[in-house]
Amino acid sequence: MKHAPAVVKVVAAALLVLAAPAIALAQEFQKVEGKIADNVPAVPFVGIAYGVIWLAVLVYVLVVARGLGRVNEELRELRRKLDGAGTPRK
Repeated sequence: MKHAPAVVKVVAAALLVLAAPAIALAQEFQKVEGKIADNVPAVPFVGIAYGVIWLAVLVYVLVVARGLGRVNEELRELRRKLDGAGTPRK
């Protein structure tokens, strides 16, 4: 009976899936009395959002600038090699 634990797991999962709707239906709706406070300060969230966006833009610009620096260095190296080989440049 090597497969017994696997069968037990499958049966338990099936029972859980079949019992979930019954559990949801057993819950009862309760009306909320009084006003619910909707006072959530927006200023900190907007500030954090702007900060995250500007940080992402800064990181993007730095990554692009770093890549551009590498490309420029490769171009200088290629020009040196071409000048050293005696090949005329256009």
